[in-house]
Formats: sequence, structure tokens, C-alpha cells
Amino acid sequence: MKHHIFNYPYGLLLTALMAVVLFSFSSCKDDEEGMGTPQITAVRSCDPAKADSTFTKAGAGSLLAIIGNNLSKVQKVFINDQQVYFNPTMNTDHSVIVTVPSEDDGFELTAFNSDLKDEIRVETSHGTAVYAFKITAPYPSISRLQGTYPREAGDVLNVYGLNLVDIEKVYFTDLSAEQLDTTVWETVGGNHVDVAKVETIVKDHYLNSRTQAYETTSQLGVTIPQLPYDKGTLVIECAGGTTYIAFSVLPGQPIIFDISSDMPVPGEEVTITGREFVQVESVTYSGVTIPAKDLKVAESEDEITFTVPKVPAADASDGKLYVNTPGGSGSIMFCEYSCRLTSFDGDATDNGWGPNCTIEKANGDDPPVTGDGMFAHLFVEEESQQWWGQMIYFRKGWDGNKFPLPSYDIIPATASTDEVYLAMEVYNNESDYNNGTFSGYLRYFLQAQDEDPVETVNQYDAFYWVDYDTKTFGFTTPVLGDINGDAPIGKWYRHVLPLSMFGEYQGKTYQDVVANGINQFRIQSINQHTTRGYIDVYVDNVRIFYKKK
Repeated sequence: MKHHIFNYPYGLLLTALMAVVLFSFSSCKDDEEGMGTPQITAVRSCDPAKADSTFTKAGAGSLLAIIGNNLSKVQKVFINDQQVYFNPTMNTDHSVIVTVPSEDDGFELTAFNSDLKDEIRVETSHGTAVYAFKITAPYPSISRLQGTYPREAGDVLNVYGLNLVDIEKVYFTDLSAEQLDTTVWETVGGNHVDVAKVETIVKDHYLNSRTQAYETTSQLGVTIPQLPYDKGTLVIECAGGTTYIAFSVLPGQPIIFDISSDMPVPGEEVTITGREFVQVESVTYSGVTIPAKDLKVAESEDEITFTVPKVPAADASDGKLYVNTPGGSGSIMFCEYSCRLTSFDGDATDNGWGPNCTIEKANGDDPPVTGDGMFAHLFVEEESQQWWGQMIYFRKGWDGNKFPLPSYDIIPATASTDEVYLAMEVYNNESDYNNGTFSGYLRYFLQAQDEDPVETVNQYDAFYWVDYDTKTFGFTTPVLGDINGDAPIGKWYRHVLPLSMFGEYQGKTYQDVVANGINQFRIQSINQHTTRGYIDVYVDNVRIFYKKK
């Protein structure tokens, strides 16, 4: 058995005890010494606002009051057959206060270990009390459905999501998902049809390295029952909560979640993610049509990949890309030129500081993609210890005007600077970045006024010294990383950097960024180490990009 020890502030435990003391007075009277047969009658929250409610399940990490009779002289408390800590000084004849350990502490859930029991067991000097109680997995969610069309009774519907475990009930309702989204309900209404057969295909339980929380990648096989309606909602009730998703017998309207680049260059490979990418007819944007034969649609119907043949002119773009299917069209922001600071095609002015990058015209061979127009090129055959490297340094113009920034219709004024990025298309031609030995990096600087402020105020360096004496270094983010922290080599892709990384914008909103403005931007190659390195990077379409977290 696993013994978990927790240290809690005395005041917190005292508050918790006071929250349940009222229930102690109303409990059944025991023998005078309180040494009768121990009994658990309820489990309550230690939140005073919820102290009059009882529970039969709770999530890991919950602080609980176990209520009952003859609960004095507790020796051990077990939850899911695992011994947990309790504070004996807070133990009374009628209550025991415990915290359910988290999975981070090694606590196991019955959803992933069927040998364990859903129960609380309290062992006292004079007997044992047992109470059925469920410790739930995290809240479930459904991301998408996949199955053949038209959907008929007996067909298997693949359901993908997170934490689809401890399933209590699966059914369809004729209420739409939009109705459930916009109404307050305790139980799902409508005409229910239960699902008789549900198969768990994937149940991959793991620690998410980004959130540091446990979650479960799930896939279910749901056999469709005979339904008296063509549209509705699939509902899955789990011990941890209820989740749902729109369902239709015929293809539904495609929904786009994301696109790998909102402003790619010609020849760049782009991936669209979403759902209901069923019998895709075309992808279109601003007069460009990419037919089905030129699209690669994933078998799971949640990704579409294509190569961008050309991009629209700035005055021809409506700022949207569309996925078109028999079920309708879904859209996402694409080539919204009001977001762009420069494409190096004469729409901004080079400051001319040295050592300067070169501005080159794409010719289809260098870089080895189709490409068109102009791009900036950082090229250093061998770079070693220096603090003032080659740079891309541009302003809107010599008149002092700032770069125009996207309107609040495109980026909400209240958007956090964690959600607003400096973005650009890059092509890294086998540079020595991110190889574990080369300490070269890029220094970014955003300047609000024509007068040069103290640069460190709004400067970002990914590099840091772990130990200067031993020349041990690290990076806060991969050099030239994309939104997922990847840094591909030998292909065009979108590189992004949250504006919150800049000192002037930390903890601010997009409205603050607009008020401050951007008069100039600089991207500069720096190397603080004697290790020599090769740098060959193309940059295009520098812009401001928004993605809601």
C-alpha cells in the first residue's frame, strides 16, 4: 500500500472541521465512550458553502470530511485501497478529514487499475467502516467523430477525445449541441436513444508535459442504434462529468480548429486541423481553388494538407480560407494583410544598419521552394563569439509613422499578450541552431518610438547562461520555434514568439500593444560562445498573429 503524507496549515483544517461540526450534533447517539461499531453515513465537502451537500464521488486532490458514528481512534484511512494521511488531532467520533492524493503523488484511479475498489475504508481501534465512493478521472471531452456517411443503425462511430473513462451512460438526444451550449441544465433533455454497445479502442493515460497534469487520450467505438431523427447530439456521461458533440446522419458542416500558417509563402505545405472533413470538395481562398485531387485528407477526417500554389494580392484577399464539403463550408483567418508589418516587397524601409541582411528575390531554387516576391536572408558561414551580428532591421518609413496594427475586429483589445505573437515565415537551411553545442540565437527588439529607448526594455533573447564559468547554456524556447515548439529544417513554416516575451508587454493586453505601437523591429544574430556555427535563414511576411488559448 502507498502511504502519502501531506502537511496542511492548521487554520485550513480547523475551518474544515468547523464546516462539519454541525452535522456531528445531529448524528445518532453512540455509547458514552464512542466505541461502538464504526459507521460512515456520508461524505461532505469541507467548503463551508457546500457543507450541507453529500457526495458519492470527487476528484483527486479534494479535501473531504468523512461523516459517521463511532469514528474515534482512527488508525488508518484507505481510499481506492491506498492508505492516505489524516490528521489525528482533527479526528472526532463523527468525522475524519482527509485529502485525496493526486496522481502526481502516485495515487491510482480505479479507471486505470481494475484491481482497486471504489471505496473509502476507515480502520479504528474498535472496527472498520467501509463506504462506496468514486475518485474520478479528469473532466471528459469529445474532440471529433469519424465514420462513414450516410450513417445507419449498426454502423460503428469512432469517437475521439480526452478522459472518456469510467463511462456510465452513452446515448443520443434530438436536442442540438447548440441548444445544450446555450441552456442551463442538470440533466440532458430531449428524446433519448441509448447506445447498447460501446468499445474502448484507445485509453492512453499519461502525464502531459506541458500542463503537468494527467490526462487520457481516448477513442471509443460506438455502435449507432436505430434513431428516429437525422440530427442531434451524442452524449457521454462519465463519472468525471458529461460531454457531448453534434451528430448527424448526413455530413455536417466542417469546423476548422487551426491552420499551420495563416500567411504562408507559395510552395509552403500547410495543414488544416478540425473535424467533419468529409468528402472534401475543395479548399478556396480569395480566388484560388485547390481541388480535391490536390488535397491530402487524413483517414481520420480531421486534417487536410496541401501545398500553397500562390497567395492573393493584398487588395484581393478577404482574409479567409474555406473548406468546402457536401455538408457546407468552414472558414479560418488566412492572408489577412492588415496583420502584416512587411513582406520585404517595398512595404517597409530597411534601416540600413550593418552588418545587414540581404534582401533577395525568390527564384524557385534558392531556397528550394517555389516562392515569389522578396525575402530577407541571414547568412553567416562561420560565426563565433560576437554580440552584434547580422540583422533584419526595418521601420515603416522615415516619416516617423508606426506600423499599422490589426483592428480589434481581428485581435480583441482584451487579448492577452500570451495570445498575440510576432510571427513570420522562415526557412532554416541547415543552420547550427538547436544542435546542443552552438550557443547562437536570435535577439528580437520591438521599438515603439523613433527615438531609441533602452533596448533591454523591449528586447527578447531566448538564450541564457546556466553557468558562465563552465560555458553551460540553455534556451527558454527553441530558436525559430513554431507554435508547438518545433523548429523544422529545410522547409518553410510559421515561426512565432508571444509578445509577452518582451519586457514592455509582459502581463499586458493587445490594447496596450496598440497604444504603445511598433515603429521598428529588429531580428539579430548573436553568439555568446567561442563555438563557431553556420547560419542560413530566410524570413518573409513579418506580422502580428493572434491565437486564442
